[in-house]
Amino acid sequence: MQNIFKNTEFVFGVTNYKNLPKDVGCEILLAGRSNAGKSSALNALTENPKLARISKTPGRTTEINFFKVNENLKLLDLPGYGFAKSSKAKKKDWGPLLGQYFQKRKALAAVIIFMDIRHPLKDSDWEMVHLCRNFNVPYVPVLTKSDKLSNNKIAKAVNFVKGKMPNSNPISVSSKDISGFDKLSKEMLKF
Repeated sequence: MQNIFKNTEFVFGVTNYKNLPKDVGCEILLAGRSNAGKSSALNALTENPKLARISKTPGRTTEINFFKVNENLKLLDLPGYGFAKSSKAKKKDWGPLLGQYFQKRKALAAVIIFMDIRHPLKDSDWEMVHLCRNFNVPYVPVLTKSDKLSNNKIAKAVNFVKGKMPNSNPISVSSKDISGFDKLSKEMLKF
């Protein structure tokens, strides 16, 4: 199967709602804690190791970064939440932007919530889940770094998340082993 995400390209980053592009097509938000492996997952999904910058220092993304998959589909990489190293001024900018985005954006189709498989469902993850639920936005929990656990522990982590989010279908992925991305891709294309 051909990877529809393979030709994804970075468009630009925004910190202000008025700078967003036209509200058309389908937009999928990529959210997660600063150390959840979101950028690595985006690079693995698109088969482009240089698409999203990866840093040893969590919290480097300070804008909402737009990536164009095709004319109709865009991926929006959010700044990591949790212990992001963004300056307070930057956080002040994109915090309200995110609220406005959820309230007003018609193109918002779904949110992919990336969580380290070893530490799922932190308070900040639940805040994103509640934001999605409040605005009736579908979300998909994705457990990253599955290469760090045995198959038995992966199954336990997936079942744990499913137990806490009964209407969800958690997906485990590994950017290192490039596993789980076919399943994630199929799930994202449902929106």
